[in-house]
Amino acid sequence: MQGSHRPVVTLGLIVFSSCQHWVTGRQMRFEGGFQGRCNKLVDGCYSFWQAGLLPLLHRALHARGETALSMTHWMFDQQALQEYILLCCQCPAGGLLDKPGKSRDFYHTCYCLSGLSIAQHFGSGDLLHEVVLGVPENRLRPTHPVYNISPDKVVQAAMYFLKAVPKREEASAAN
Repeated sequence: MQGSHRPVVTLGLIVFSSCQHWVTGRQMRFEGGFQGRCNKLVDGCYSFWQAGLLPLLHRALHARGETALSMTHWMFDQQALQEYILLCCQCPAGGLLDKPGKSRDFYHTCYCLSGLSIAQHFGSGDLLHEVVLGVPENRLRPTHPVYNISPDKVVQAAMYFLKAVPKREEASAAN
């Protein structure tokens, strides 16, 4: 951001403002869905691959003290993404697809549903805000933006593996 007086926030080689600008620019205003890269059509799977990055950026920026962040919604149009998935990606016979006119498949069904979940749920715990478009039956369980499984399953897996790792003292005594 040339000419900007805001400090450049980085994590390793990632410049957050550039990454945020790029990924938010992948949500198309007319369709509401995300494209994978510039000059490409919207594709339902990017509902997760692009929209799932924004909660991670949001959390990283919040941890670094960014004060301009919303505390009720992600940095993309959550309602527009839900409209794209619910209106354009559903196959009448079941399953989801990347765009109208394409065939349904397991890959796009998985990532459209995951993106829909990201679009419906902001935050967690005491700071949870939900935006569910349409009927209550449209609500999905939250999904973790890194592991793409429910947050409670992420906690269960972490607890399992923390128990499975021997403590340093036990490992030293065994040798």
